Amino acid sequence: MDLLVTADWLADNLSRKDIKILDGTWVLPNEAQSLAMGFIPGAQIFDIDAIADLKSDMKHMLPSAKNFAAGVSNIGINNSDHVICYDRHGLFSSPRVWWTFMTFGHSRVSILDGGLPAWIKADHIIHKSPLEPQNKSEFKTGVPHIEVTDKNCLLSAIGTEIQIVDARPSGRFLGTSPEPREGLRSGRIPGSFSLPFGTLKTSDGFFKPIHELATIVGQAGINLEKPIITSCGSGITAAGVAFVLHSLGAKEISLYDGSWAEWGASDAPIEI
Repeated sequence: MDLLVTADWLADNLSRKDIKILDGTWVLPNEAQSLAMGFIPGAQIFDIDAIADLKSDMKHMLPSAKNFAAGVSNIGINNSDHVICYDRHGLFSSPRVWWTFMTFGHSRVSILDGGLPAWIKADHIIHKSPLEPQNKSEFKTGVPHIEVTDKNCLLSAIGTEIQIVDARPSGRFLGTSPEPREGLRSGRIPGSFSLPFGTLKTSDGFFKPIHELATIVGQAGINLEKPIITSCGSGITAAGVAFVLHSLGAKEISLYDGSWAEWGASDAPIEI
């Protein structure tokens, strides 16, 4: 099973009963109107702010296994299904959906390369509304394929062989550009590597070829044989970096769910 699928592949496989399509679009305030509009036929909404830890002060934090199973069961996803996730940006929040399924033991999950814009460009059918849930299922979570890390674990990782990889733009990593969220300090986690998610995509919203991705990761100084924790602003693009590292064969990957939204608001150590 391919980690990435194309719009043409998905169009050819829409009729398969085991294909479940999820629109995992997450948008910043005032951004929605600038995005591609419509839905791929059969697509349901996967709201990362709803299937989340609703007790957390931060948005879209990973839900409990029980709540994740309930959330995906309510939209009829079975353990045997091949989940295809996409977003209206092209590539932004869909890897977060991929990572969430992987974290709960479901490896039959792929990302639509280029997202809804690629589907539209390929001249495939668009629906005005998403598919409403038809039947409930009994999804069961399993052993994680990718892990999640909290702040205390990340504090313990600093200064060890564990590599902390930051997906934010370089200006924010270096502390020369302001954070988009109020009340956050500028800078980076001590000893972290910079791997901006934007550098991994083409200008039209596709992932770059795998050989180019390998070169970019290598130039960033990241060793795929050593453990890696990815981080970003709020856990969205960190999932995109985790996807790329997984595609390249990284041995051990985890995602810091709180990311800079938590770290930058705390008294945790930073570098500038």
